[in-house]
Amino acid sequence: MKTTKRKAKSPAKLATPSAPAVELPTIALASHCTVKDAAALKAQLCKLANDTADITLDIGAIERIDTATMQVLCAFARDRAARDQKVIWKGDSTSWREAVRLLGVAHLLGSERAAAGAAA
Repeated sequence: MKTTKRKAKSPAKLATPSAPAVELPTIALASHCTVKDAAALKAQLCKLANDTADITLDIGAIERIDTATMQVLCAFARDRAARDQKVIWKGDSTSWREAVRLLGVAHLLGSERAAAGAAA
């Protein structure tokens, strides 16, 4: 009679769930950011004003932006900077860069990188 040794089953490897990626709050600005939309943008930004996470503003789609919208964005960036909270500028737009240059608000937006558009 032949006896065979059974292999002991190794304990099942449990998949350890990796920590879920924390997605930072992001607001994508519309292609046309005008005074008629500034109040809605302000309301969106106010909801995130006290968020301790970095806030990402995607400026990549902007084709036109007016002074009213820039004022809202400058106030938001200034208030976050006063609380040592970051605004991350994502994307690039010629219209954005031109508006920042013409209005001279790069320092109010928090960095020269905001003026140049982000590489991301």
